[in-house]
Amino acid sequence: MNIDYNAIGLRIRKLRSQKLWTQEKLAEKADIAPDYLCRIELGKKRPSLRSILLIAEALDTTVDDLLIDVQKKNIHSVESEANFLFAGCTEKQKLFVMAICQNIKEEMIKYDKIK
Repeated sequence: MNIDYNAIGLRIRKLRSQKLWTQEKLAEKADIAPDYLCRIELGKKRPSLRSILLIAEALDTTVDDLLIDVQKKNIHSVESEANFLFAGCTEKQKLFVMAICQNIKEEMIKYDKIK
């Protein structure tokens, strides 16, 4: 089994960026060295299982989300993508976005009835 460490690093970077965190902030939260995290994100260092667990916990995600390509998951769906987009949002921000989506949905239904 080939492990794509570049892809793991990219997924970590993407999740970190969505939270608007620096590498230093994630490294601090995961209790790992910032230069080690940098090399993991660049795919230049193979993270230990312990590091993967610490990073996943700090990012409030699962180890699966870091290790398994989301596009290759059988359970990939619109709902999981929405959850991914909401990562790092406050409850108030989530409710605001959902209200906007509800309004868009209602307008689309009205538009479809007119057509």
